[in-house]
Amino acid sequence: MTPAAFRKLALALPEACEGSHMGHADFRVGKRIFATLGHPDASFGMIKLTPAQQAELVESAPRVFAPVPGGWGRQGSTHVKLRAATEKILQPALLSAWTNIAPRRAAVRAAPRITPALRRAYQRYLAIALRLPGTAESRSYGTPSIKVMGKLLSRWRTEAEGALAIRCGFLDRQILLQADPEAFFLTDHYRDYPMVLVRLECIDARALSDLTRRAWRLVAPKTLRGDDSDAPPAAD
Repeated sequence: MTPAAFRKLALALPEACEGSHMGHADFRVGKRIFATLGHPDASFGMIKLTPAQQAELVESAPRVFAPVPGGWGRQGSTHVKLRAATEKILQPALLSAWTNIAPRRAAVRAAPRITPALRRAYQRYLAIALRLPGTAESRSYGTPSIKVMGKLLSRWRTEAEGALAIRCGFLDRQILLQADPEAFFLTDHYRDYPMVLVRLECIDARALSDLTRRAWRLVAPKTLRGDDSDAPPAAD
């Protein structure tokens, strides 16, 4: 990733414009800055995230992202190491920073396009998940999620991978990845977590129902599982 490529991605966002702040370039919507370039030197960019967004990016791509030292970093300001960055990694991160400050009219224009088929597939999943005891719609890192008594069951990742991240035991995950790589896949971020990524448009209703119930058993407390004594304990 070059500074020119960073600049091009930032300015491609609706209503974004370039300014200058303390001797280096910045990118803003109106008067609010969402990214900068060239500080502390030409090999760095910076994006302004929430602390939760920052934590996820640093965990998933530590060679690319790092908190800015000091108080600004604790508030979410995040260095981008340009040499290690790629467009695929940086574009959704810039979009997150931009979305945090953009007015609604601009955010609607920049929102990832979801096909009708994908929207129907997600609604089908919701209908299955929300029938299970203790489930409720929530948010996780700014994206739609389902939780069971506050514990994460699944997270919708349309803007990043076009898939659902859902709880899954490591052995089950290995079997699913080998049996149906079109429907199931994994990214480095989830490799050490008991979750799998699912392309909902590639899985039938029966398989999705079975997957969801297995995920629910991983997080549901014993009081909800009833006499299901063989179910694994709730995950944190």
